[in-house]
Amino acid sequence: MKKRLQQERAAAVLRYLTGEYPDDSCTSLSKTTRWLYKWISRYVPDDLSWFEDRSRRPLTSPFRTPAEIERIVELVRLNLYNHDRFCGSQAIHWQLLDMLSNRYHHSVRSAAS
Repeated sequence: MKKRLQQERAAAVLRYLTGEYPDDSCTSLSKTTRWLYKWISRYVPDDLSWFEDRSRRPLTSPFRTPAEIERIVELVRLNLYNHDRFCGSQAIHWQLLDMLSNRYHHSVRSAAS
């Protein structure tokens, strides 16, 4: 299936490059002109993989939660689960808040001493 689609893309672009009208190519392939122009814009004669699908995944995820925080949340959830307690998002949130407040109180007591 994938190979057939790639061959179809290559053939459509070749037909366009040999002078066939885009509407004629698209009609015979049951594709839109937008589809054809997408592949024409990706066509690079020296690149043998120009007709392959490209990932839509973003190159970066600037707002992604840091891995360290993800690991802490996983550990808190596992701890709740192992103690047969509710381990949904609200319970994890409360547990994290509790951990932060204990840490804060501990640091305040240490500084006061």
